[in-house]
Amino acid sequence: MSSKQPKQNKKRKRSATKTTSDDHDVKSSNGNNWSSGSYPYPVDYNDHFETPQRAYADIYPLLRYCLQKDKKSNSEEAIIYDPYFCTGTAATLMEQTFKSNKDKSPLPCPTRIHHKKADFYVDVKQNKFPPYDILVTNPPYSSNHKERCLEFAVDQLKKNGRPFFLLMPNYVSTKEYWRKITQNIQVVFIAPSSSHPYEYNHPEGTGHEKSPFESVWFCGVSGNEDMKALKDAFIKFHSKHTSTPIPRWAESLQGLIQVGGVSGEKRKNPRQRKKMRLLAMQKSSAAGPPPSSAQVTNTALPSSVQKKDGRPKKKFDRRKQNSAKKAKKKRLNSGNDT
Repeated sequence: MSSKQPKQNKKRKRSATKTTSDDHDVKSSNGNNWSSGSYPYPVDYNDHFETPQRAYADIYPLLRYCLQKDKKSNSEEAIIYDPYFCTGTAATLMEQTFKSNKDKSPLPCPTRIHHKKADFYVDVKQNKFPPYDILVTNPPYSSNHKERCLEFAVDQLKKNGRPFFLLMPNYVSTKEYWRKITQNIQVVFIAPSSSHPYEYNHPEGTGHEKSPFESVWFCGVSGNEDMKALKDAFIKFHSKHTSTPIPRWAESLQGLIQVGGVSGEKRKNPRQRKKMRLLAMQKSSAAGPPPSSAQVTNTALPSSVQKKDGRPKKKFDRRKQNSAKKAKKKRLNSGNDT
C-alpha cells in the first residue's frame, strides 16, 4: 500500500509539556458507544475487544526511546496515531500509562494521541491520515485487516522513518505475508509474561473468559537501529519500574519460539481448531452430569458408524452382498439339477 505523506514544513508547538488526545472520549448515554450502526464504516462485533492497559505499559520504554532518538524539543509535539477506533478507550489507557510514568520516567516531549472514529482505509487512500511520529494500534483480526495495516506501517517506516507497534495474534509471526512485508526492516517482538497473557474486554461485556490465542507486540524500527541500546533501555526500565513479571523480548521468529511467545508447530486449520475447542469444552464439562449409555456408546464409535440414537449403524459391505447372491444362485441351480 503506497501512501507517502507530504512533507510538513511547520513544526508542531505546544505551550506546555503534556499528553492530549483527539475526541476519543465521546460516549453514549449508557457509558458504552459500541453499536454497529454508529460507525461510518463496516464493523465486525468480534473485532471490538479493547487493548488492556498492561499491553501499553509493556512497550512504554520503547515508545520513550523512539521519541528520545527523534530528539524532539520540549515544546515540539509528537503524535501517536491509532487508526482503529472501538470506543476510544485505547487513547484513554495510553494517556493513563503516560501519566503513571510521568514522575519516574517521563516522555521527552509533549505527546498527542490521534484516535478518531474515521475510516482508516479511506484516509490512507485520500492521503488524509495525520503526520504522525509513531503508530500504535491493535488492528482488527478478521478478514485482511492485519495485512493491510502491516503494509501501511512498513511503508511509512521505510519512507518516513516512522516506527510502528502492532498488537496482533502471535501466529502472525509464522505467516508468509509477515515475512514478505517486513523484509529489510528490523523488527522486535514483545510478548507478555507467560503467566500473564493479555486479556481483552468487549464493550458489551461478552466474549470468552480467556483469549483463544496469545497476542504479541510486533514492533518495527529502522533498519540501522542500535538494537543493543534499545534492548538495554527496555530491560532497564522494566527491571526498575515494573512490579509484574518482565515481558519477553525477541528479535526473530526463532527467538520468539525460544522464549515461548509462539509455538514452533504449524497452526492447525479452522476445522482442526474447532475440534480442539469441542474437546476442551467436553473436558471442562466433565464435572457435570454423567452422559447416558447411548451417548457413551456413540462417542466411542467412529463418526462413520454413528447414529443419532447412539446405536451403531450397519456398515455396508458390497463383498458380503455379492457372496450372498452367489450362494443363493448356487442353491437355486443345484435344486434345478435334481
